Amino acid sequence: MHKVSIIGAGVVGTAMGYLLKERGYPIVGIASRTIESAKKAREFIGEGEASTDIRATAKKADIVFITTPDSAIEKVCIKVASEGGFNPGAIVFHMSGALSSEILGSARNVGVNVASIHPLQSLADVREAVKNLSGSYFCIEGDEVALSVAREIVAALRGKEITLEADKKPLYHAGASVASNFLVATVGFGLELFEAAGIGKEDSLNALMPLIKGTVKNIEILGIPSALTGPISRGDTGVIEGHLKAISDEKPEMLRLYSELGRYTVKVAIEKGTIEKDEAKRIISLFDKYQSGGDDGQDNNQ
Repeated sequence: MHKVSIIGAGVVGTAMGYLLKERGYPIVGIASRTIESAKKAREFIGEGEASTDIRATAKKADIVFITTPDSAIEKVCIKVASEGGFNPGAIVFHMSGALSSEILGSARNVGVNVASIHPLQSLADVREAVKNLSGSYFCIEGDEVALSVAREIVAALRGKEITLEADKKPLYHAGASVASNFLVATVGFGLELFEAAGIGKEDSLNALMPLIKGTVKNIEILGIPSALTGPISRGDTGVIEGHLKAISDEKPEMLRLYSELGRYTVKVAIEKGTIEKDEAKRIISLFDKYQSGGDDGQDNNQ
């Protein structure tokens, strides 16, 4: 089994190190900016030498994972490559969703095979990451030799692979960010409206969680657009205008956000077939009306 070193002892690197060790990959080195961070990751993983020397850490292994923040990946790779830290024929991975394997070009230039492996998963905490990574989808792209090893790793994690061209990574990552990060932000938006209605923050989240979970379950079972429900899906302009008027009166700074989300939801409703184009136009005209000032002529487009 290939020996593995990890450069970057954050959530992703630590969780991957732990899972790879559990699947039989020897973890021989863990490097971080501080020895405390490297030792903490080593303690969680259960093996590997903790270090701040990224060259020496890379030199120990056949497979090197660079799991630093995105902004540091290329710099780390250049430093290790320029100091002769990569073994001939080694494989170097990074785990960024936004960046392609091309940023590992300095390693490729010294005879190393490179690829990116991105888990399509929310990894906010090491212990939760260990639970969530197994069985996830992984987006992979890069050199063929590195991709063959990437596929072995994905299979060892009982995952499923997605392959795409390197230049499509930003679009892929934008889609992942919308589905995950924007979901968090959208729930936050809903909480603000609940609070404006006089419901406490803790009660708001507790009350909304069954609805959120039910919606996610519907998406899983029915897919998009079939999972869409609500007033836009029904073409209920009276309810929609009630929302717009209340937000305009109580939370005018949120009017644009509601309207823009609503415009996209109209598109989904048309795809679902629950509203006709003339109904869609009436709903869009409501968004236009309130964003341009509503009935009172005041500018709420903040």
